[in-house]
Amino acid sequence: MMSLSASRLADVPLFAALDEAARTDLAGAFTPRHFTDGEAVLIQNERAEGLFLIDDGRVDIGKRLPGGGLALLAKVGAGDVIGDMALVGRDIRRTAMGIARGAVATWYLPADQFRAALSQLRPASLQLQAELGRLVAARVVAKAGDIAALLIDGPDAFTPRPQRALAPIIEGDFAPEPFLAKLPCCAAMTPAQRLAFWNAGERIEAAADTDLARVGAASARVWLVVRGAVRSALPHRGGIYQLTVTGPGQLVGIAAMLLDGPHDRLLRTSEQSTLLAFDRATFIEMMETGDTLSRELGASVNADLVTALDALDQVEARILAMRRGHAVAA
Repeated sequence: MMSLSASRLADVPLFAALDEAARTDLAGAFTPRHFTDGEAVLIQNERAEGLFLIDDGRVDIGKRLPGGGLALLAKVGAGDVIGDMALVGRDIRRTAMGIARGAVATWYLPADQFRAALSQLRPASLQLQAELGRLVAARVVAKAGDIAALLIDGPDAFTPRPQRALAPIIEGDFAPEPFLAKLPCCAAMTPAQRLAFWNAGERIEAAADTDLARVGAASARVWLVVRGAVRSALPHRGGIYQLTVTGPGQLVGIAAMLLDGPHDRLLRTSEQSTLLAFDRATFIEMMETGDTLSRELGASVNADLVTALDALDQVEARILAMRRGHAVAA
């Protein structure tokens, strides 16, 4: 194979929404890479430098298990993209292993080339950033579903503690700028952009154990955790099974909103928390303005989705390890 055609990219979900000119420019950035049977295409915890479009062959995607071995998570082949989360941001680490099963031919796209286009606010790069977010969101929802299926015969649940009656303490002189400037999603914004971002949301002071969303509820809002923490969990055996804990500077409820679907997990504050809530229309509008605010917000959304997916992968691998009799640290 000599060069990648733009028409080939049109068949790949990640690139299908781009116009022909954008796909043509992008296709020229891909270079061929080949792997032999058993060779690692992706190495878990190694810095992600780019993505691979599989041209021919099969790759097993898995997670290293405590005590050794590999928990198989997926099998991918021709036309599939792997390692695409390298486009999310710098210093992203591979969250799984990718092992060639037989000879594998791929096309490789360096993440630096995508980031350079994104820094110039090129429409195609912003569109690709948004599409990447939707694809990762779909993986997050699917992974939560996989874990729910495993829990049918899996670990015991935590018994929910009673709802606390204490009202949250509200600081009347709370100043948003010192907090926002330190949060990952806002650090690269100008003070004016941070203020506009804050004013677009609704500040909420929530007591510990406050439910923000239940499984199956409509995704009418997304929340930024300013202070405190929010846990996501699945109802299980009369209790809940905790999946992730989201802290300051991270968004919760984003996967359901990007996919315009119901919440697949319970979202509950784990301590008194300050949240910034955005309704769907406002949040989507901020992400689609095509300026530096939308670029930084899109980057944060995707980074938070990758963090959530990695955490869910670890939960799944832990459950699989317990089923196989491996010792797993508490």
